[in-house]
Amino acid sequence: MNKMICVIARVISVASAYAGVLLLGASAAWAQDPVSKDQLVGTWILVSAETTTAAGVKQPLVEGPDVKGQLVFDGTRFSFQVISGLPKLASKDRLITTPEENKAVAHGVMSYFGTYSVDESNGTLMFRIERSSYPNQNAGEFKRVITRLTADDLRYEVPARIAGGSNVLIWRRAR
Repeated sequence: MNKMICVIARVISVASAYAGVLLLGASAAWAQDPVSKDQLVGTWILVSAETTTAAGVKQPLVEGPDVKGQLVFDGTRFSFQVISGLPKLASKDRLITTPEENKAVAHGVMSYFGTYSVDESNGTLMFRIERSSYPNQNAGEFKRVITRLTADDLRYEVPARIAGGSNVLIWRRAR
């Protein structure tokens, strides 16, 4: 009986040691290194952009086929564009459109520009939007939480959309 208790104690001891090593390694992997504004400078290409509505429904940030996007940081200013494959307009004049074409453009484009800052201690990116294709964002400040930033990958969350819910955007550095 004593031998069995010793064997069980040894197994628990070894298992605890392995668990400690795994947790230590995992916590290091979970920790995001401090974010520097300089790390963002350059052009980023959209990988994915997903919205979770206030009701918890997942949907794309913009509607339409063949969504493309670009985000550019120059150190002070930024430019953000996400555009889907929009249908050609029936008219040769972009100011003469049908209601269906208007809806396709309104739902298929998200674009804005302005200045930005980074709180390096907590990985918060603040966009000060001067003008947006969604006018409710004009002259507003909007927080993004950087959850991953490497030389080639940027992932951030928009924790509070104007309409409620959140967004997650993933970018890859342009080469």
